[in-house]
Amino acid sequence: MRLFLAAAACALACAAPAAHAGPPTGDPRPVVAPWTFAPEQHGVESLLHHAAGLGYMSKLEVALGVTTRLDGAAQVNSVVGLVGGRLGPLGLGLGVASIGDGPDTDSSTTRVDLGFGLRLGQSAALGLAWHGLSSDVDPALDAYGAWSLSLDLRPLRALAVALAVDRFDTPLLGDTAQDAVARVAIGLRPATERITIGLEAARTLGDDAIWTAGGSLRFMLIPGLVIGGYGRFVTAESGAGADRPDRIEAGAFLGLYQSGVSLESSVDIGDTDGAGGDASLSLLLAARSEADPSLSHRTDVVVKLPIRGPIPERPPKSLFGPAPSGFAQWLQYLDVVTKDPDVRGVVLQIEAAPSWAQMWELRRALERFKAAGKRVHAVLTIGDMRAMYLASVADKIHLHRAGGLFLTGLAMTRTYYFGLMEQLGVRAEIVRYEDYKSSPEALTRTGPSEPAREADRAILDGIWRVWRDAVETGRDLAAADVDRLLEGGPQTMHVAVAERLVDDLVDDDAIADAISEDMPGATLVDSYQPAPRAWRRWGGQRRIAILPVVGSIVDGPSGGALPLPVIGGETTGDASFVPALQAAAADSSVIGIVVRVNSGGGSAIASDKMHRALAKAAEKKPLVVSFGDIAASGGYYLAAGAPRILCAPVTITGSIGIFSGKADISGLYALLGLTTSTERTNERADMMQSHRPWTDHERELAKVALKAYYDRFVSVVSEGRELPLERAYELARGRVWLGTDALAHDLVDAYGGLWDAIERVRAEAGVGADEPVGLDYIGTLGAFSSLQRLLGGALALGDPPSGAVLPDLTADPAGDLAAAVGPLAAQAEAILARLRVLSDGGALALLPYTLAIE
Repeated sequence: MRLFLAAAACALACAAPAAHAGPPTGDPRPVVAPWTFAPEQHGVESLLHHAAGLGYMSKLEVALGVTTRLDGAAQVNSVVGLVGGRLGPLGLGLGVASIGDGPDTDSSTTRVDLGFGLRLGQSAALGLAWHGLSSDVDPALDAYGAWSLSLDLRPLRALAVALAVDRFDTPLLGDTAQDAVARVAIGLRPATERITIGLEAARTLGDDAIWTAGGSLRFMLIPGLVIGGYGRFVTAESGAGADRPDRIEAGAFLGLYQSGVSLESSVDIGDTDGAGGDASLSLLLAARSEADPSLSHRTDVVVKLPIRGPIPERPPKSLFGPAPSGFAQWLQYLDVVTKDPDVRGVVLQIEAAPSWAQMWELRRALERFKAAGKRVHAVLTIGDMRAMYLASVADKIHLHRAGGLFLTGLAMTRTYYFGLMEQLGVRAEIVRYEDYKSSPEALTRTGPSEPAREADRAILDGIWRVWRDAVETGRDLAAADVDRLLEGGPQTMHVAVAERLVDDLVDDDAIADAISEDMPGATLVDSYQPAPRAWRRWGGQRRIAILPVVGSIVDGPSGGALPLPVIGGETTGDASFVPALQAAAADSSVIGIVVRVNSGGGSAIASDKMHRALAKAAEKKPLVVSFGDIAASGGYYLAAGAPRILCAPVTITGSIGIFSGKADISGLYALLGLTTSTERTNERADMMQSHRPWTDHERELAKVALKAYYDRFVSVVSEGRELPLERAYELARGRVWLGTDALAHDLVDAYGGLWDAIERVRAEAGVGADEPVGLDYIGTLGAFSSLQRLLGGALALGDPPSGAVLPDLTADPAGDLAAAVGPLAAQAEAILARLRVLSDGGALALLPYTLAIE
């Protein structure tokens, strides 16, 4: 900041050249501001010359400008104050200026400017501005007011075009109508955002046309230091009172920038302000809420990353405060800081670990970070198995002095409801395909079948191997030592240090010292956003659409989660997913699509509709499916036809099977003393009603009907994965596979996470690695989505779309209430989902259990 202030003082003292005055409009009292080349306008100064630029301004800007004519002892000065703000695509500006009337008078004229700029998408903006004059000595000026209309087009990275008509209302100055002025300017950037070449022309639209034509060049020498210049030819004015000949006007520009503060100045040679001076000096001091490329910025930064549990795969909108960032935005942030030379390290503050697949993907991102020559530290208070898995990627692990480790191995528990249902007189009538489809066993058994136990054991052993390999490698421990430590767990803080599970014990206020010891000169910061190093890029930013499939798959719209039993967790509905996918495929700014699946399935019909929509979208644009923790049954069904499927080794997938049935509550009726009487037109008209069980014949008919759905599921897998039908049947049977086995059996294409899928789409779309690409969550839920689900059909509210930005990593993705009752809600939802589908006779392609491996 001192460097900036010193340079600013030098600029003011020496009247350093710095700006480009706009083409003269012939206004009776123009305001001259530095660098008004229209295609580059994006701040509050746009109000004075090209209001369309207000559509690109930051959320809040203020500026103070001074212009003086350099003409010996007789000077004419003007002062202008500007304020503006932007809400969404609409920017508004207000300016008030005091302009001297001439070198031989002490009077001045007040000018007021009002305008707005409306951004149309990412690469166009429309502006409308009005300015009026007020004078105590000149009635003609006092009555003067004029309108201007402007358009800004930035279709390509290298090209921007600005069009405008000033004074299109031909205002009166006294008794004389002022001609409208048409302006056009073209900006060119030769493969960089640090050089702009400009061409511009203007012409009055009256009988005696006045032409202006010229060019300009602006160059960012280093971030925060910009120089430039312009020259133009202006034809002679003719008509009443005009006596100015053909002339050349020129100027030079210097701009200094630091964070959100800028000082721009110009020396303009020629009659640029219409007042007869040979040269003028303009200065503009501005402050804005967004940072410009700066002369100085923080270096040797170590960034804190708070880890507070599972990261949202489908981030909701928020009305109050920052919404939690989506997982894709976390990965994008890690990629940005990996490439940022000012970032030296990160500190993982692990309060609660994310899910297994998210941790695997975070570890991959952090390995890339370390490969770039940077350091990773982890801080634990109480570390369980999952927290240790994530922390083991760090170069150093710090444990709180009063903390400890709870490393005792992994366990997976299923809950069975048959005994409770039997006591209540409720019986589940089930048909399924096939023996490994153990989802309904929670309703029909008191413990697992042998196929279910076999699948569970395979999954547990597979995740255990991934955990052990990571900890052994990260902490440089032998396998025998790891086994010994787990058998002796939990571990006190002293044991953790002695056994090299952690590096040291630290208090919260000593973490910065521990970081400095490992990285001398580094600064630990709570939050960090990379400093821009060039101007804002022209052309609409191309985007990758991310469509999350989370929770149960349902018929109808998607629903948000509430941390309450019965209401249950998130859902993804075909009525929300399919239109969102179609919109992404049709959007020209979307270069490709990533479908992120974190679902154990649900409705077979909804899964089939989503599968069809996914296959159609893949014909139009690059599309990759990324599996999270669970992509099983219906979650696998919808993805089976994708051109490419990526999963983590710890992903739970497969479960290619199906079940259906109904709840028989005749026993409950008997307990309560209830009786029923049914009249029917056909023998099986009440087959799916809950007041009676199935007959043996009805059970066989139900199984035959279900077989058609199962065959459809298997054929979808066979066709989508290019497997022989016989092989698809062998891999099906409802069997759940871990990601390692799924890859071996060609159920997926490769290991990879969400970021790998994003990079794959980028490559297939032919987008260079240096081009920034936006990540937009499509089909996410609005701020009231959970309330909408609670009130349901009573309100019938829709789901608005959402976008994505770099994350606010301080936003807590899970509240205390959710953490307290979330497991109860998940179990309640699991049993209720099964009972609901049994009550309406629907077919379920559903994972056998709600997975929780601790």
